[in-house]
Amino acid sequence: MKRLFAVAAVAAFFVFGAGAQTQPERRVIEVSGSAEQWVTPDTFTFKISVIERLDKKEKITIEQQESLLKAELTRIGIDPARSLTVYDLSTNYFPQKRVREVLGRKDYRLKLMDITKISPLVELIDRLNVGRLSLESTEHSQITRLREETKIEAIKAAKRKAEYLLGAIGERPGKTLFVKEVDEESPRLRLDGVNSNSNFSMSNITRSAPAADDDPDLSFSQIRLRYVIDAKFEIE
Repeated sequence: MKRLFAVAAVAAFFVFGAGAQTQPERRVIEVSGSAEQWVTPDTFTFKISVIERLDKKEKITIEQQESLLKAELTRIGIDPARSLTVYDLSTNYFPQKRVREVLGRKDYRLKLMDITKISPLVELIDRLNVGRLSLESTEHSQITRLREETKIEAIKAAKRKAEYLLGAIGERPGKTLFVKEVDEESPRLRLDGVNSNSNFSMSNITRSAPAADDDPDLSFSQIRLRYVIDAKFEIE
């Protein structure tokens, strides 16, 4: 009986070993690809603060300045009905104690999608002396599509890397086994020169991406899009 058990055990071992040999280890290559692009913003959000004040003992009200501001915006081709909104409900004209002849203030949000209107806007605010103008944010109207395009280029870069690495040893990539977007620090929106003074100048909006041929001194920092994709391919 002992002899029969030993023979059976040896037979089972060889059967198991033969079965394991029918499934060779899969040969794979794992690579990462990246892509990056810099996008010039085409949408600009400004904050305009209209400040009630005294001018030679005559009070210049917020209502007067608001009416003048809307008229002047229309004159330079900016529709206040579409582009100008109250910045926050809490800023909708609140009286203050008299401090340096400032009686009250109202903040507006102005959204522009035409970069050629920014120079006239800056000049308008300086000329009207209504208060403060500050650049709050910049963005691109097609940012979702641009992100998708950048990610597609990243995965293409991963595939190209697998091809040339394997090509160097006479191999080539086959079926895709794994794709993952690598978590990196979120692409940052870079802003230069958010103005906090009452007089807003061209140099306060700056630098990197030229704005337009007719505005050589006006420029904005670009938006950086960068993505990394990890991928695993079977080696044919």
